[in-house]
Amino acid sequence: MNSWLSRVVVPLGIALSILTLQPSRSDASRLKLVVGGPEFRPFPVAVPKVEVSGGVKTEGDKLAPKITARLRESVKIARSLELLPPGSYLASVNDTLSAPVYRNWLNIGASGLFRTSVEVRQSKARISFRFFDIVSQKALLAKSYDVNSANSDQAIFAFLDEVIALLTGETGVFSSKIVYVKQTKAGRALYTSDIGGGTERRLTEPSATSVLPEWGPNGDSVLFTSYLRSNPDLYHLDLKTKELKWLSNKRGLNMGAALSPDGTTVAFTLSIDGNTEIYKMNLDGSKLTRLTNSWGLDVSPSWSPDGQKISFVSSRSGKPHIYVMNADGSATRRLSFRGNYNQEPDWSPRPGGKIAFCARDERLRYDIFLLDPSNGEIERLTQDQGDNESPSFSPDGHHIVFTSTRQTGRKRLWIMDADGRNPRMISSGSGVYETPSWGPRLR
Repeated sequence: MNSWLSRVVVPLGIALSILTLQPSRSDASRLKLVVGGPEFRPFPVAVPKVEVSGGVKTEGDKLAPKITARLRESVKIARSLELLPPGSYLASVNDTLSAPVYRNWLNIGASGLFRTSVEVRQSKARISFRFFDIVSQKALLAKSYDVNSANSDQAIFAFLDEVIALLTGETGVFSSKIVYVKQTKAGRALYTSDIGGGTERRLTEPSATSVLPEWGPNGDSVLFTSYLRSNPDLYHLDLKTKELKWLSNKRGLNMGAALSPDGTTVAFTLSIDGNTEIYKMNLDGSKLTRLTNSWGLDVSPSWSPDGQKISFVSSRSGKPHIYVMNADGSATRRLSFRGNYNQEPDWSPRPGGKIAFCARDERLRYDIFLLDPSNGEIERLTQDQGDNESPSFSPDGHHIVFTSTRQTGRKRLWIMDADGRNPRMISSGSGVYETPSWGPRLR
């Protein structure tokens, strides 16, 4: 059974964290950001070039620019941070890794400063970070990490998550991953990548078409539909053991799996009787329960953050619209009344969160919207930028990954803030990218 699965490689983890500085209570209070609040402004930071502090200098000189570029690109993704243009940085011979000239950084508008060094010995790299508060003129965080020199991203992501936690009180999401379908000449297969699009790994063989992936509990497994045995059946793949379980193989469609917030229950679509309806079952495939029963098509379930409700798409009104019901299938009501083709709902994990969905407009273009389930108000996130589909929230609810045809004309993976700002393409490989799902934090 496992022969169709590609090899899953686990990278060398971060081995060492040798120093931590904690801010004072007054500093922490001043720095606290409420991301997305009415007065929210991202924290402006400077990221100068990474310096080589020792070890094999030739190897350090090769690695330092890569770390610099990756750190800057990652800062651009973080909703709570704003990267100041590197061309504006003021050079000073007195500015060192441990003692910056605060006045110079204050003059360019920086509130925070990253200083980073790297030391390469054999195949190992020690990456040392410091994060300074320019206003209070203090080093707030200092950490060093030993990593495989070929995979320095782990250290960057770990430190960024700590900086974001310091500024916002919420751990960042750089440890999380994205799973998606990529269509190539060989077929459709599942892949994962980090949230910047790097470290891409194939999970399944393209010869057996796989679609609609969803993360399992703790981010160590994936649920998906595959035509491995000809019928579109639902599977569960353990990413550590590569064990593949057959979760549902009913006649017809077995697809669109959505995992409840507590990780115990799967909502998905079946067409046992010839019509697509929403069902739920335990993660092991037991206790199958039917939730919908209408003449229309009922598909694409998505759980509310408290696990008490499920949003879904139904054509029972004549056109596909967003509906919501209790987790037991009761109290169904229609949420969307604008447009005539609304699909792919994804409920924000934040308490009281909104539902992102894709809609087709009168020009037959696809865009992403936000729907407030409490009052039905709709906010448009994308417009006049190609076709934009398949939104999926980050585990903190501050970002959305989606597919877009903008710039390239082919579906690529993009990330934007949950308010539609700061869109960035994160996929650069060949092929067509489809239906991304953003996984949980892994550390």
